Amino acid sequence: MEYKTISLPYGKSQIRLKIPGHIKFKVLDIKKTPPVSNFKQSLNKALDKPINALPFNRNFRKGDKVTIAIPDKSRRGYSQPVLEILATRLKACGIPASDITIIITRGTHPSHSKAELKALVGEKIYKTFKIVDHDCRDLRQLEYVGRTSRGTEASLNRAITEADKIITCGVIQFHYFAGFSGGRKLITPGCADYNTVLHNHSLVFNQKPKAGKNPHAELGKLSKNPVHEDLMEIIKLLKERGKTIFSIDMVLNSEREVSHFFCGDIRKAHEKGCTLVKRTYTRNLARPADFIIASAGGFPSDITFIQTHKTIEHASKGLKKKGSMLVLGECAQGIGSDTFLPWLKYKNLAELEKKLRRNFAINGHTALCTLIKARDYNIYMKTALSDKMVQDMEINLVKDVQETLDKILESLRPRASVVIIPQGFNLVPVLK
Repeated sequence: MEYKTISLPYGKSQIRLKIPGHIKFKVLDIKKTPPVSNFKQSLNKALDKPINALPFNRNFRKGDKVTIAIPDKSRRGYSQPVLEILATRLKACGIPASDITIIITRGTHPSHSKAELKALVGEKIYKTFKIVDHDCRDLRQLEYVGRTSRGTEASLNRAITEADKIITCGVIQFHYFAGFSGGRKLITPGCADYNTVLHNHSLVFNQKPKAGKNPHAELGKLSKNPVHEDLMEIIKLLKERGKTIFSIDMVLNSEREVSHFFCGDIRKAHEKGCTLVKRTYTRNLARPADFIIASAGGFPSDITFIQTHKTIEHASKGLKKKGSMLVLGECAQGIGSDTFLPWLKYKNLAELEKKLRRNFAINGHTALCTLIKARDYNIYMKTALSDKMVQDMEINLVKDVQETLDKILESLRPRASVVIIPQGFNLVPVLK
């Protein structure tokens, strides 16, 4: 029998799969776009001609206390080259290193070791600037900034509240209930306290008496999205305190290289970047697939299950109900949240939602969404997670990927639709 061989990312390695030649499949890849021709020149140009904001050199001056917010280890943020360029630009504006703080916007994610911080920012930056690894539970780091109209009592890291000027540096990707990452998410949840994040994320639910998820708290949606609008209100609270926020958002291509910079106003620049992400990271399907093979895209997109879950969410958008999904997500650093596993004990999903509404927990909603999808689809997963963890999620643990693939393919009806997604963390199939 003839076979077609495909190689898909898994952690920092690849998994090779053989597909019988008679099986027809469609590969959904991210739209091919070239990287910026010169990283330094492209970023400097975007800084000099920002969107709805003063040019960088007119925004920053001697005497300013500046905080630069960058993604944590679970994100590919190109922080090193960006920080090196910003350090040079801020120095040219008369701002010494002693007036610059770099904050790692880890939200509720795990902390970083010294080695991980150095890897994120680079040895030179690490030695030159003050580095803050945000801790959402450390009250000494936090300061109250106000209450949003949706009732979020917002507290943020003092590195943000005590700065005159704030620079956010992130990558825009889809987010399954905030619409998109990047922009305002570098502030909240990135630099927010635990309860701030808790209340903001709880807005994913419909307001009582309606049950279920708010239809506007959706992947790729900003308009009327209560989670997003609440995040923007926290940005407004900062601006009312006299803070200037200059946003740097990047969009990556299929090779995870920077293809575009969107700099300037944290709303307008971010919205333009989101428009490009929608064009770049969605692919049309004529009908729902019977079987989807989805890799998260390897490290760091599959560093934890919380990150890998996004691939499951994305792939489900193109899969028919009770269809099969084979997911490759190593999860080398485990689940990624202490608040996830306890919620899996609730097997009655209505009861689980009711409990979450009364006592919302970070990633409790992720647990609910995982169980919903595990019951709507047949999910198989190759991962380093323990058998029990995967079993508790009602997902089928895969030991031998090729053997599992062969069995699923054999079970499919003739002319079944088979789809392969090599970078499921980023790409979303759209039914047309």
